Amino acid sequence: MTDIDPLWLRSFVAVAQSGSVTRAAERVHRTQSAVSTHLQQLEASVGVRLAERSTRRLALTEAGERFLPHAMRLLALQDEARAAVQPAAGPVLRRVGLSEYFMPHRLPELLALLQAQAPDARLEVLWASSAALQQLWAAGEMDLAIVTSDAPLAGARLLRREPLSWVAAAGAGAAVGDGPVPLVLLGPDCPVRRMALAALARAGRPHHLRLSCTGSHGAVAAIRAGWGVGCLNQSAIPADLAAPLRGSGRWPAPGRLSFYLLARQGLQDMERALKDWAA
Repeated sequence: MTDIDPLWLRSFVAVAQSGSVTRAAERVHRTQSAVSTHLQQLEASVGVRLAERSTRRLALTEAGERFLPHAMRLLALQDEARAAVQPAAGPVLRRVGLSEYFMPHRLPELLALLQAQAPDARLEVLWASSAALQQLWAAGEMDLAIVTSDAPLAGARLLRREPLSWVAAAGAGAAVGDGPVPLVLLGPDCPVRRMALAALARAGRPHHLRLSCTGSHGAVAAIRAGWGVGCLNQSAIPADLAAPLRGSGRWPAPGRLSFYLLARQGLQDMERALKDWAA
């Protein structure tokens, strides 16, 4: 008796369970001729006929019926042996992206909520611009993302809407007067920037971009330094900046910023928790 090839055993078990060489070939991802050859080689190895073909199906012989549980056990032992030497599976990785504009003063609370919703997962959190997060999402490199947008996003769930306001360091807004507004904004991909510039254009308010940066922290630092007027959503306005600038003609309302939630399948509980938390 020659050694029994596991490939022969897998084809034999597939034939026994499906009753057909054709269906068995689909199960083991082999051609029909390969499965038939495996069965013949197995029969030659054990020295008995294990299956017989009838007009309707392929059926096991008595010897085949006795051999089947042993074949399944041999395959199971092989799988167990392989698993025994494989490194233990680590925790599931969940990659989460958060817009810098999304309630930055509550970030510790938000991170705790995310961890509570995925206690057995390893969280990898990226706090970045919405443009960067949407690119990563499109590339399949994010499991969940909260992003801002000035237009509805396909496949996303509206999470929250906040009014935008003009902000400046104490006294800086009044110093601008009716002259051109020096602006501190993020880059061209930022929806807040687009909404702010559109509001000024509609009102015919002269303006110029004094500083453009890639992150909201840089914008806030420049506003604090008196470099110009910024535009922020309600939950992103630091307490030390001047109250929102008002004035129907001088400071046109920029509108409301929408936050959208993008999530992969299987994260429904986390989606619901975030929706309740952000309400």
